[in-house]
Amino acid sequence: MNNLFVYCEIEDGVIGDVSLELLTKGRSLANQLKCQLEAIVIGHNLAGIEKQLFPYGVDVLHIADDARLAPYTTRPHASILVKLFQEEKPQIALMGATSVGRDLGPRVSSALHSGLTADCTSLEIGDHEDKKADKIYQNLLYQIRPAFGGNIVATIINPEHRPQMATVREGVMKKEIYDPNYIGHINKIDVSKYVSSIDFAISVIERNMEKSKINIKSSPILVSGGYGMGSKEGFQILYELASVIGRWIL
Repeated sequence: MNNLFVYCEIEDGVIGDVSLELLTKGRSLANQLKCQLEAIVIGHNLAGIEKQLFPYGVDVLHIADDARLAPYTTRPHASILVKLFQEEKPQIALMGATSVGRDLGPRVSSALHSGLTADCTSLEIGDHEDKKADKIYQNLLYQIRPAFGGNIVATIINPEHRPQMATVREGVMKKEIYDPNYIGHINKIDVSKYVSSIDFAISVIERNMEKSKINIKSSPILVSGGYGMGSKEGFQILYELASVIGRWIL
């Protein structure tokens, strides 16, 4: 009850970087709130997945393992999260601001009437005074994100409804192991109690995915060009610049 939950994305048996970043931040927030950090993984063939997650300080790992849950489809994942959150009543729930998180987060928050702040770049814990109601709220999640095209930074709070939900952009938070020997508790979810046959009305027949050849997330400098380069030949200048910068970095 009143713990901090992180929904962890998984692809080919590997937890996504954005989820590990959220666990790192979640562990810090949970320590401030003096609560537990809990993670949720939904998919198939998840044996041993805890080895990737416990070192990030996960106290409880909820695992829903079923062949029908991979690859990701909206309804069964949403049903599991909604019912799990109704049972566990977390105070905070975090997801990556990815294609999955942007699909799943609003559905879960709508079902729970909890509200959701999308594309956060920072998360903090703080208090809020409502002078009209003469009420002070303590230990709220400050959900910080750019607004109005990035011209201002907005701090959003959710005083009344739970969980306080947010999606967070990938790469804006540090990914850092909390304790390589950390051991938490595993809760294996009985999938049949959380989903119905109608949740599997849609199934994925075939997937065609091309993995990125370059990981720009780990690149401190990006060189890019567009219409202003004038022609295909104009991009040669950018290749030369990238080459010079590359040598300089090395």
